[in-house]
Amino acid sequence: MLLERLLKDNPQFHYYKGAFTSWAIHPDTLRFLYSMLTPGMSTLETGCGQTTVVFSIAGTKHICIMPDQEEAERVQKYCAELSLPKNITFIIKSSDIVLPQGEQIPSELDHVFIDGAHGFPAPIIDWHYTARRLKLGGIVSVDDFKMPSVKVLYDFLCVEEEWELITVMHNTAFFRKLGEPKDINDWSGQKINSTFQPGAKDSKRKPLMKKLLPSRLVKILKG
Repeated sequence: MLLERLLKDNPQFHYYKGAFTSWAIHPDTLRFLYSMLTPGMSTLETGCGQTTVVFSIAGTKHICIMPDQEEAERVQKYCAELSLPKNITFIIKSSDIVLPQGEQIPSELDHVFIDGAHGFPAPIIDWHYTARRLKLGGIVSVDDFKMPSVKVLYDFLCVEEEWELITVMHNTAFFRKLGEPKDINDWSGQKINSTFQPGAKDSKRKPLMKKLLPSRLVKILKG
């Protein structure tokens, strides 16, 4: 099976501080990602790596947004070695430039994998400009969610009723879209702001996560 071949090969697509390395997500997470995909799905990813190969193996119509041309070429070369079809469209630019413009981005997406730039607010930008394109029932995956700059997005998705946490696999969280995001001009409609009282002293504001996080999620985070 090509997926197991990928896991065995563990190709090193990333180049960091003068050496090639792999920043791939956990093998079990790659297997879980693959299990959620079916041929012909419209998928998008910010970042690039072994996940990109998984989308290709699954036969989705995949868009990969990342700024490193050489890294993309290494992924393309490996896919060719596996005799995979050329079903990946690489957009070699930073996602914060590409996504707001909307060019080459499908109007409807089945799965969005957020694992591009990790500096704040990049993960939020990636989510914001893909959330309304994601179909109802579609999946958004957030990698490295424990990193502070990414956890802001993770915490938000955990409490808003439009999103359902499916599972946490090692360092990746998978959410299902249940409804369209609320109007961002109405901050009071978001649960993340439900404990905020304009003019109230900080001592009177109850901690958000303790009040809103479901008990099931607390158990997941505790491992």
